Amino acid sequence: MWGSKSLGQLLTLLASVVALLGVCAASYRHPVADDFDRFIYEAIVLEKSKPIEAVYAIVKHENQRSEASSILDSPQHLHDLEPLYAIRPLYVEALRALSFVMTLRKGIDFLSAASYFGIGIIAIIWTKRPVLAVLLMSAYPLLVLARIGAPDSLSALFVITGLWLIQQRRIQSAGLLLLFVSIAVRTDNVLLLLATVAWCAWEKRIGYVAGAVLALLSVAFVFAINHWAGNYGWIALFHYSFLGHGRLSPADMPHTLTLQQYIGALLRGTLAITVHVTLWILLGILSWFRRPSSVLIIILLDVAVHFLMFPSPEDRYFIWAYIVTGITLIRTFDPPGLDVPSGHIL
Repeated sequence: MWGSKSLGQLLTLLASVVALLGVCAASYRHPVADDFDRFIYEAIVLEKSKPIEAVYAIVKHENQRSEASSILDSPQHLHDLEPLYAIRPLYVEALRALSFVMTLRKGIDFLSAASYFGIGIIAIIWTKRPVLAVLLMSAYPLLVLARIGAPDSLSALFVITGLWLIQQRRIQSAGLLLLFVSIAVRTDNVLLLLATVAWCAWEKRIGYVAGAVLALLSVAFVFAINHWAGNYGWIALFHYSFLGHGRLSPADMPHTLTLQQYIGALLRGTLAITVHVTLWILLGILSWFRRPSSVLIIILLDVAVHFLMFPSPEDRYFIWAYIVTGITLIRTFDPPGLDVPSGHIL
């Protein structure tokens, strides 16, 4: 017979999972319908079976956002955009697989919501406090991951699961492998992998030679993906994303960047993102002073370098860090040196 305490913990866990499932189901039913990225990913998948002219006719008239887009004004410009998105081959192939069992539009929405559900399950397991984990996952800024048609949710699932596995030490290799594979979902995950490998080597959890080999392989993997996708390079992407050039396509972007242009974009991005990250910086500081954690240092290194390279104020690039920061703060309430029993709430 189960005791009343065990039964209460089980019911709490089940209720939390059901609540998380409800949040993800609502996100699936109410996606951000006009985010631009989803149209390009849809086009890349459709092009595997249709000519680009037919694909353009589909995505151009699919939504008011794509209809009004000045950059998406011809099949050639659609073709020029695709290398910026084709550098996420694992995400594209996942969408292609889902397209065999549901419409591609629904597949994009499903993959984001299902990945978010997976992140929530990892948060429950990692914190061992299901109610607090679900409250964290239900925070409004985080929910955008479950609703956008982009690889960020799937990427966050790989990243957060990988960091959780690395924290277990006994299965650290599996975590590093997941971070490596996550590069095929978002190539900028290489920054997190490099930061993690460097910290693991510093803590002597991985040999220097093994760490160096893994770092070199990860960088080579990024170059291989970029070459395969025909990516235009960091400077062209920087111009396209942060400097703006009217109706120019990415293929026509300048390949030079002045210090003044870079600093201007960095300052604009910094001013815009400040209001988004102050709460999470506060939570990170509280977590650090309650119980210092190497995970927070890894997050700080990755987010700082990522923002210096891509000074975008969009939350979606950093939501995985918000979630891990929240998890880390929750874990500071664990008794020192003692794992909290599964199902514990507060």
